[in-house]
Amino acid sequence: MCSPEVAKVVRDRIHNEPHLSRRNFLRLGGMGAAGAAVASIVGVATPALAQGAAGTVVDLSHVFGTDIPTYLLDEKPKRETFVTVENDGFYIQRWTYTEHAGTHVDIPAHFVADGETVDNYPADLLIGPGIVIDISAKAAENADAALEVADIEAWESANGEIPAGTIVFLYSGWDAKWSDAEAFRNADADGVQHYPGFSAEAATFLIEQRDIRGIGVDTLSLDIGASTTFDAHVTILAAGKFGIEGVNNLAEIKDKNATIFVGVPRWEGGSGGPARLLAVVSE
Repeated sequence: MCSPEVAKVVRDRIHNEPHLSRRNFLRLGGMGAAGAAVASIVGVATPALAQGAAGTVVDLSHVFGTDIPTYLLDEKPKRETFVTVENDGFYIQRWTYTEHAGTHVDIPAHFVADGETVDNYPADLLIGPGIVIDISAKAAENADAALEVADIEAWESANGEIPAGTIVFLYSGWDAKWSDAEAFRNADADGVQHYPGFSAEAATFLIEQRDIRGIGVDTLSLDIGASTTFDAHVTILAAGKFGIEGVNNLAEIKDKNATIFVGVPRWEGGSGGPARLLAVVSE
């Protein structure tokens, strides 16, 4: 694909493209209208149609970059330019990173021997209703605060029982620290990290009593940062569910009707991967 012949064709096509006249513009506009009509017939939504029909789209992902916070210090992503438009006719980057960097998904194989890998994980399980349980007040007082069963019960007292198939998010306000990797990791002098997560009891309750689809956090781990046994990870992933870490903008969907779309790469044998996590909030 990167041969000089292909690059020359691309450059020639760009340079020789005719100017867009008013007549051509109107013609393309008509084609766009026809395309929208066809899309509505075959069930493919254009962005405008999706926005009007489904509600507001909220991006729950952080921008993936080379200075993002990571659980392990040597997980920092690296990137380089592979080809350029100027030299090759098109632009490609080469990235080096682990599967669990940035806003990302944990699939069962991450903690479970012979667990399901991301390439075989059922696609229909990566979409579901989402709720947000706010523990930001506790987290402001104690970085090691955990979402407990009592927090779930308090949420349900105000909102009703969590339906089966729900994706349950913990909101601690930690996403505001994302631009400061050191503050986000919040490691002490011994290298132990401190930030909120799910308690083992809460994870067990959500699996056994509510049959949730997955959980998500705005920190680096499903467990509190100081955990050494990773009980929430093991509980959730051993049940065939998934976890999402490094979630952004949860305050924007709190107390709203949201459908979550988990866009994770389907690479071979993967234990998870960086995600473009989207919420569609209905009016």
